[in-house]
Amino acid sequence: MQKKLIFIFLAVIISSFLIFQYIDDDADDAELNSVAQVEASTYVCPMHSHIVSHEADSCPVCGMDLVLNKSAEHSDNNEPYPEVRITPAIAHNLGVKTAIVERGDLTHTIETIGKITRVDPMARSRVISPINGTIINMVDKYAGDTVKQDEFLFSISSEDLFSKQKEFQLAFMSGKKAIASTMIPELVSMGLDAEQVAKLQQGEEAVLPVMIYAKEDGYIFSRRGKAGEKITSSYTVFNLGGDYQVIEVTAEIFERQWDLVKEDQPASMQLRNLPGKVFYGVVDRVDEPVGYTTRALETRLKFKTNFKGMTQSTFARIIIEGKTKHNVITVPRDAVIRTEQGDRLIHVLDDNTYQPVEIQTGEESNGKIEIISGIDPGCEVVVSGQFLIDSESNLLSELNRMTAIKPSKKEQSNDESM
Repeated sequence: MQKKLIFIFLAVIISSFLIFQYIDDDADDAELNSVAQVEASTYVCPMHSHIVSHEADSCPVCGMDLVLNKSAEHSDNNEPYPEVRITPAIAHNLGVKTAIVERGDLTHTIETIGKITRVDPMARSRVISPINGTIINMVDKYAGDTVKQDEFLFSISSEDLFSKQKEFQLAFMSGKKAIASTMIPELVSMGLDAEQVAKLQQGEEAVLPVMIYAKEDGYIFSRRGKAGEKITSSYTVFNLGGDYQVIEVTAEIFERQWDLVKEDQPASMQLRNLPGKVFYGVVDRVDEPVGYTTRALETRLKFKTNFKGMTQSTFARIIIEGKTKHNVITVPRDAVIRTEQGDRLIHVLDDNTYQPVEIQTGEESNGKIEIISGIDPGCEVVVSGQFLIDSESNLLSELNRMTAIKPSKKEQSNDESM
């Protein structure tokens, strides 16, 4: 009988312990849920984290609207940059300015330092044939005579030229237009112009000569050759000049800009001893890359001017209008936020809402940056005040992680047992 009473007593004690433990766990869960509900209904200033309120109000420090302190259940949804809502009045006070993402051309400008290596007071230019061949006809002018821009000087033909014309014409007439198109640059390099190429496409006989014209007004210094004479591509037929001097400048282009520089690109020059005066010329020659230490490409430029105050060995500021990249997405340089984690833009959404977006950038030139991916043309982005909005979004993200709901004791014990 005594053993039976002891057994009943122990059973009562164990049952009481389990009941109280269950009640305690429920109380803990209720307390955590209550805390989570309070946190979920808490409002905080995006710029001043110590300003906290249980009502949707405005910050007494900066005047920004307090935002709902969302729990991790709602924020941890593969969205590292939460949206930020700013009223128009606050955006105006923060100096927020926007721009539209555009698709268009990206023009490269190369700025470097050059040195005047030659001053030619005679201003002579050589007129040569682009191919080896035979002179067909020449203008009836000699040394001392004047010529006008685009005036005919001489024509030349060769068997290689005619053979290439027939090959192009045969490919075009037989419907192989893709193959014919690849041959046009070679015909142009041999001296044919666009009008002559069009005549070949229209079926004109493939014996068109190369026509050489004067590139500018001037006068003839010297004339060589005559009709029927065979010449090479390095043979100087005319020496032309004008009432000006030619300034030759040597400049170095760094490795990252090598592919941007080509012959005949426009360029400008400024000298420190001639403030406010700008000289215009072209890229005359691009040498092969040399120098393993500096990795510099040497470029020769020519400037024609009537100004007589230039001297050799003078240093000059050179600006070259490099090649243009077409059909690219661009944004203003000031709109891009550069960080260790990558580049970002602040995308302007509807209802005065802003959100940082990750982007991949490309080339940069003339105050614009190419956008490879991350945002589409026509979108509106922030170009001024974007750092404050980005900081606010980061702060919201941190607050969301800090206020995540803690697991109950039951969940913790289950995790430990597992």
